[in-house]
Amino acid sequence: MMSTTTATGAKNASTDTEVEALKADIAALRGDLKQVVSDIRGIAKTKAEAGVDRGAELASKATEQLGETRTVVETRIRENPLTAIGIAFGAGLVLAMLRRN
Repeated sequence: MMSTTTATGAKNASTDTEVEALKADIAALRGDLKQVVSDIRGIAKTKAEAGVDRGAELASKATEQLGETRTVVETRIRENPLTAIGIAFGAGLVLAMLRRN
């Protein structure tokens, strides 16, 4: 009987060791997963900040170009007021015709 008890005790000890090893592996995986998630968040934050900066830069350039274009258009209107009126009238006529259909 003693050999059976010893064999069962050895199996239980082996199983307990394996369970403890699994628990340690799971804890290590959790730690690794937390680190990966943290790294991904950091990367996403950096990319988002770069996107916001790029968007602000593009908006600034667009505002600058719009101001330049406005100045050019105003100058052309002052130089050729009758042409500007004719173009505005023609554009209004085309839009009115398109809205009818």
